[in-house]
Amino acid sequence: MNRFTLRSLRTFVTVAECKTIANAAEKLGRSQASVSTTISEFEAQVGLQLFVRKPAKGLALTPSGEIVALEARGLLAHADEFETIAGALGNAVEGELTVGCFTNLAPVVFANIMGSFSARYPHIRIHIEIGDQEEILDGLRSGRIETALTFDLGLSDQFQAVPMATLPAFVVLPQNHALAGRASVRLAELAAEPMILMDLPHTREYFLSLFYALGLEPNIRFRSSSFEAVRTLVGNGLGYSILNLKPALSTTYDGSQIANVKLEDGVRPLKVVLVTLKRIAKRRLTMTFQDFVRGFLVNWSKSQTESESRKIG
Repeated sequence: MNRFTLRSLRTFVTVAECKTIANAAEKLGRSQASVSTTISEFEAQVGLQLFVRKPAKGLALTPSGEIVALEARGLLAHADEFETIAGALGNAVEGELTVGCFTNLAPVVFANIMGSFSARYPHIRIHIEIGDQEEILDGLRSGRIETALTFDLGLSDQFQAVPMATLPAFVVLPQNHALAGRASVRLAELAAEPMILMDLPHTREYFLSLFYALGLEPNIRFRSSSFEAVRTLVGNGLGYSILNLKPALSTTYDGSQIANVKLEDGVRPLKVVLVTLKRIAKRRLTMTFQDFVRGFLVNWSKSQTESESRKIG
């Protein structure tokens, strides 16, 4: 039976993150010889080569090392949580949690979530990583991110996705567009017009699929990976777009105005989900965060769906 210590696990993870013995030793406050010996002993204990030594380039994890590093981060997180809970004797929920967030959700709702969550749980420290879908999923796979608020796009069987909210797609039009005052429109009425495509991994495929499912081909004029750039291009009369998120204001960054109009076509909505890796057991902090976000998004998703109907009414 392997009897490695938390100290050896922490040393291994630190070396994996720092990529050199020298940097890891400095971060851990130990000698390079001590760190190197710990890594050699740890590799012997697990019976695997965990690093590839590259002269002048430091260390790189082997495929086995990547898996062990993922599991080690999970064990260390649980150990830290156990220490916190034991020290507090259950009187408070506290500790650290790294949360990922899809880039478009971050300014529209995630900051609001974090403000409310921090007020409710002041002893939980959240580390935030913002990125597109590929960056978020890579962070989850590596163990760098423990859970992430994102959309149900590109998720494989290795992930567990807990639904938080459902957001229908809608059309974004310049305020003076002929269809801007309508209660709803069909994609067929817009397909020939210039389109500004939200161009992020998995996101672009979702928006294009809405057209393809109806046998339509969009006339793409501009592409942008920036949510607000898409809205501003629309506001300046350069085309229309399709989105699933509605900021509180219909004014863009440069002061131009847009209108959000419902789609009639019954196209597939996006689900906002909280994602974790299936193989990693959820900590108490993760479950606390998940329950809070679900409750928060119940009312928020209703406001997203109802905002345009209130404006039209």
